[in-house]
Amino acid sequence: MRIAALLCSALMLGSIPPAAAEIVLQAAENKVPVTMIEVIRTPRHTEIRLQAQAALTGVCWTSQGTDSPYLLAGGRRYRFLGGDGIAACPAVRGYVARESMALRFEPLEPQVKEFSLVEGQGGENQMIDPASSKTRFWNFLRVKLK
Repeated sequence: MRIAALLCSALMLGSIPPAAAEIVLQAAENKVPVTMIEVIRTPRHTEIRLQAQAALTGVCWTSQGTDSPYLLAGGRRYRFLGGDGIAACPAVRGYVARESMALRFEPLEPQVKEFSLVEGQGGENQMIDPASSKTRFWNFLRVKLK
């Protein structure tokens, strides 16, 4: 019985598609010194790796509500799930130049070849009227995937 269960587990694991990592070098909008360096797509999530290009202070991510970041593709919003190397607001943290962080979102549909990362309501407002905000939100628009 245990052998059958192990064989079944091995077969099921073999059918899970591997993660697809893609190098993406795209600077953030509005002269924010952050670059998107990698997109990793798995059946469970889409991971976005960001790298500070200069020292940054007071950085945090909102996990829920109107200020929560999201991916936008094909008219659909993909929800923020969490990340590594980040602080959850209201806690903040700093980054030294070249330090990276990972943000995870609901998995993008396999056919998605272009998306935007928008930093919630503040990021939306900044795109509409860049001069209206003293905060520079981290938006990455029209990121192309292979």
